[in-house]
Amino acid sequence: MKFRLSDRQVGVLFMLPLIIAVGVFLVWPIAEAVRLSFVRYNPLRPDDQPFVGLDNYLFVLDDPLFWESFYQALVWTGWSTVLQALIGVGLALLLHQPLKGMNAFRGLLLFPYIVPTVVIALNWRWLFNSEIGIVNHLLMSAGVIDERIAWLSTPSMAMASAILLNVWKYTPFVVIVVLARLQTIPTELYDAAKVDGAGALRRFRDITLPQLAEVLAVVIVFRTIWTFNKFEEIYLLTRGGPGTSTYNLALYAFDQSIANLRMGVGAAAGVIMLLLLLAGSMLYIRVSGFGREDKAA
Repeated sequence: MKFRLSDRQVGVLFMLPLIIAVGVFLVWPIAEAVRLSFVRYNPLRPDDQPFVGLDNYLFVLDDPLFWESFYQALVWTGWSTVLQALIGVGLALLLHQPLKGMNAFRGLLLFPYIVPTVVIALNWRWLFNSEIGIVNHLLMSAGVIDERIAWLSTPSMAMASAILLNVWKYTPFVVIVVLARLQTIPTELYDAAKVDGAGALRRFRDITLPQLAEVLAVVIVFRTIWTFNKFEEIYLLTRGGPGTSTYNLALYAFDQSIANLRMGVGAAAGVIMLLLLLAGSMLYIRVSGFGREDKAA
């Protein structure tokens, strides 16, 4: 007897590797983090994991460093996401123009995005070094500043330097997504607007921006989530310093888990981050009206 699979069974077989990967690399780590957040766990004593209820969450919420980290995470995420969106849209509009050599610029645009973060961070530390950094040298040579700026050892400048690194590296992602959407907008819309006497600014406001709205909503949600969770850039660039001036929630969870050997507290901080991002993303999507047209249709 010949054995045959139905289309539904074939579809399940094709999806099985993805289901396994999601279960192993997403569902299980989240479930384990939630479990750890309710126990006292020291990795030096792995067999001793007493249940402590909400004690880890209460410790986190009562810790002033957590709230300082939360505020700085908002500053880090907010400025990075807004600048990436604004610069990304501007560059995408520029690269969408039918000018000679644009394909080469589009290729070069990917360079920051594909370079490993550790390489960028180490080069950034050299560029912004207060004594031998080329940034201070160029600014002083141009007469913009009279004395060297301590970019990475002054609280406000350290955060600004970290934000600038994030913007430089991840703006190409925004450009690629927005540029792809720009290329699908029918040119007839712009031709009709020109016939009606609409200028460039009005065409952008009435045609381009509405067409980009849904894409920008998705991009902002993704960039907010990824930036809020970012650890390696700040850790490699400033280690959260000077002091705790660039400390964010990812570094807080890392230090609690690894440096202080309080895995339960670190897991509780991670779960709180997850809930904050989930609530913030849902609120933003609701306010922005993403998908509302599809439901209406």
